[in-house]
Amino acid sequence: MFTKFVRFVAALVVVAGIIGNSGVALAERGAAPNGGAQNIQPPRALQPQPLDLPALILPAASSLGVQFVHVATAANISADLTIIDHPLTNGKPDAILLVTPNWNPGNVVGPLDDHPISVYYNGSKWGIFNQDNVAMPVGAAFNVIIPTTGANVFVHKATGANITSSWTNIDNPLTNGNPNAIVVVTPNYNPGGVGGTYNNHPIGVWYTGSWAIINQDGAAMPTNASFNVFVLTAGTGVFVHKATAGNSAGCYTRIDNPLTNGNPNAIVFVTPNFNPGGVGGTFDNHNIGVYYSVGQWRICNQDLTAIPVNASFNVLVLVPASDIFVHTATAGNSAGDYTRIDNALTNGHPNAIVFTTPNYNPGGVGEMYSDYNIGVWYSNTASQWAIFNQDELTAIPASTAFNVLVPNPDTSVFVHKAIAANISGHTTTIDHPLTNGNPDAILLVTPSWNPGGVGGMYDDHPISVWYSGGKWRIFNQDFAAMPVNASFNVSIPTAVPGVGVFVHTATAGNSAGDYTMIDNALTNNNPNAIVVVTPGGVCPCVYNNHPIGVWYTGSQWAIFNQDIAAIPDGASFNVYVDANYKLYLPLIMR
Repeated sequence: MFTKFVRFVAALVVVAGIIGNSGVALAERGAAPNGGAQNIQPPRALQPQPLDLPALILPAASSLGVQFVHVATAANISADLTIIDHPLTNGKPDAILLVTPNWNPGNVVGPLDDHPISVYYNGSKWGIFNQDNVAMPVGAAFNVIIPTTGANVFVHKATGANITSSWTNIDNPLTNGNPNAIVVVTPNYNPGGVGGTYNNHPIGVWYTGSWAIINQDGAAMPTNASFNVFVLTAGTGVFVHKATAGNSAGCYTRIDNPLTNGNPNAIVFVTPNFNPGGVGGTFDNHNIGVYYSVGQWRICNQDLTAIPVNASFNVLVLVPASDIFVHTATAGNSAGDYTRIDNALTNGHPNAIVFTTPNYNPGGVGEMYSDYNIGVWYSNTASQWAIFNQDELTAIPASTAFNVLVPNPDTSVFVHKAIAANISGHTTTIDHPLTNGNPDAILLVTPSWNPGGVGGMYDDHPISVWYSGGKWRIFNQDFAAMPVNASFNVSIPTAVPGVGVFVHTATAGNSAGDYTMIDNALTNNNPNAIVVVTPGGVCPCVYNNHPIGVWYTGSQWAIFNQDIAAIPDGASFNVYVDANYKLYLPLIMR
């Protein structure tokens, strides 16, 4: 009787929290299609292992832009064009995109696209197209960066006044009289979505007292040809690469840089530079791209002709930035059904890609259930990402904890959107080079309500992943129809020292009741390990239609059903473990 009374009082507190706070979420995010109710659970036995760790301190975030790999698929190709679907470019005719063809993102080989490319706005979305009007091949991939707005990002248009034969002079204070500027360029068919001029030639840049964009085949530069320009200063990740006899062979020249060596998921941008520093001069009259082989990225001529010695290229590689931490809900960082994350990699970054798993007792201390289907969303009002209960009605109690992963946004990290073309019943099919034809891929998935801070779609169901017909799918485990425009953050992580990536399968030997014990050197006897989990990974699939979390039993980490339902034998989970714990203490909200 006493136990029932305690739970009744707790329920009243939660209801009061809902009434007092849920309006904040409703005002900005909108009502969910269905509701839910708080499900108070009995406590687990407390494991007394106190933490005394410093707060995580990160430098202020600085980013050159948002980068991703775009892959041409049957669903997004129209003749010679492949359409990009991204919140920073959709409905934005003035967006500026820089593009480099990528033959094998993540070291997965695709088709060459040996054609001069350009970007084009079709009235609602940007796309990449072959300027010679040759059909875009399925599987062609392109590195894309949308630079952070600034004086160094602009559109240059060739006009009678700035054209000299095969080149057009850039008149900009950042490039004039600056032979050491690093200039990255992509043709833009119709800046602002207006007009349209082809320039069906391989281009590059060269210096003659000011920087110019040149047709490498000597063809006349057409009036009104336009180019997206990104001007950078040499430094970490921004440099000139020169082809030499020692680093070149056949059609390619190898880049030797710590940001790219051994990193098949690096995203590399390249523009030919005729005369770095205004000295010398070597043409490379070919359509170029990049590819990864034997531990290094390479710049290649897509027609497979030899790279000339002394050919030079401006190269941009973003410096990696990632973090993993425990976030705890407090009265100061929570309102209604959500709790705001305060982190340098996510604050003010609506295009950050965030993953989360509820943590019952971080460090083996405390105890708090979260028996709800959760997701992440970006609050444009607070300029912060938040973790929320998808039922939109249930307040997140103080002390609820979540493991949070913000990976480096490279080839292995992307947002998948469910659309009519990829939905079948309760599933949505992923079409990505790192997952296609790869049944051994390990995927982490977190629902994202509004990627880029745009839109908003709930999917209030326990999700999982499974492999079928050569592709991976995300599905609702309760068989509810997958909603159009539901979005999911996806990562295909790689194990590195101190990090484990594996599939855990529940068996009679490792499970008891509502949980299954993980047996791994990185997690055993390590209450401070951070574990991120996504259901799925082994087929035929065993459904586990329950919200899950992780908890530390005193010697091992376990995956458990938050509603106390028994874990079925054969249920599998993709697991990411970081053994180097960093305590995250939420800051006072500004």
